[in-house]
Amino acid sequence: MKRLDQYILRRFTKYLFCSVIFFAGLLLVGRMMKDMMTLLIEGKLSFSHGVLLGIMLLPSVTAYALPFGFVSATLLTLGELSADREYIAFRSLGIAPFRIFRPILGCAFLGVFVALTVNFEYAPRAISSAKTRIQNMIREEPLRFITPQKFIHDFPGYTLFVREIEGDQLRDFRIWEFDEQNYMRTFIEARQGSLVYDSTENALQLMLLQGTIQHQEFGEKEWPLISFEKLTLSLSMAKIFHNHLNHRKVRDMTYQEMKAFAAQTDYPMEVHVGFQMKAAMAFGILALVLMAIPLSIRFARRETSANAAIAFLICVGYYVTMMLLSFLTKRPQLRPDLLLWLPNIVLSGLGLWGIRRLCCR
Repeated sequence: MKRLDQYILRRFTKYLFCSVIFFAGLLLVGRMMKDMMTLLIEGKLSFSHGVLLGIMLLPSVTAYALPFGFVSATLLTLGELSADREYIAFRSLGIAPFRIFRPILGCAFLGVFVALTVNFEYAPRAISSAKTRIQNMIREEPLRFITPQKFIHDFPGYTLFVREIEGDQLRDFRIWEFDEQNYMRTFIEARQGSLVYDSTENALQLMLLQGTIQHQEFGEKEWPLISFEKLTLSLSMAKIFHNHLNHRKVRDMTYQEMKAFAAQTDYPMEVHVGFQMKAAMAFGILALVLMAIPLSIRFARRETSANAAIAFLICVGYYVTMMLLSFLTKRPQLRPDLLLWLPNIVLSGLGLWGIRRLCCR
């Protein structure tokens, strides 16, 4: 029986490793395209920084890639056994189906433990490290976000124009400030200026020297001209980084941080939902594997692309359901923290029912 376990485990771990790497890479590319591609193209983020941030974010996408990997590995391993009639050969020797599936189920239990560790510790720490790295990069190279001879619309409420950059100094500034209705209210000219990043406000502090400012109050027609020697403006980075740097979601917190936040917040249901979602998605590996076992025997497909597509559809459906249930956070009377376990219960029930039917054949 040890040879049977080793035979199945060799196949399963090979497919598991390849599947997790493939889906993690796919998810990482998607995240990079969403959050960083524009910054890379515009030169606001260097290629080396982009690669480093991608490596740092790997644990955060691995949390989502593990279920994909386990489902794909299960479908490929058992699908090949069934398509090659090896499953029938094992059954003809009197080996029970559960005995054949035992190595895969053992790996699934181990996967749950790994996913819990990643979800509650390594993924949140990776996201925090990436944010810290971005802040350090902005602090070291704030001028990357200013392009000379070009109108800059990246900062909410402002349009900037700089004629040239000499070293760490900006020359010949033009700044237009707009109100909430997008009407221009202030025009500023300055001979020179400099930038300093403020991580507490997630903003660039622009210090202008030797300039003039014209401001118009609502309903007035005149633009009085005022001279200044020094003026400081705060330019928010929220639009550039989609407010990721100064807004931390509950799902991006470690277990200890969630406990501390729950003791301080007036809305603990948000923390409960975040905690239960992390735990439920980790145990979702076992539920998805239980569901995949009878499917792989039933359809008996050995094509890698077909099994990968089936795994993708199953996991996407699972994640969409989990995200929809998490939106019920604002309706605590429905207990969304408990409803998050419903997909796992349904998948596990269907999987156990399918396995039971295989055992009764």
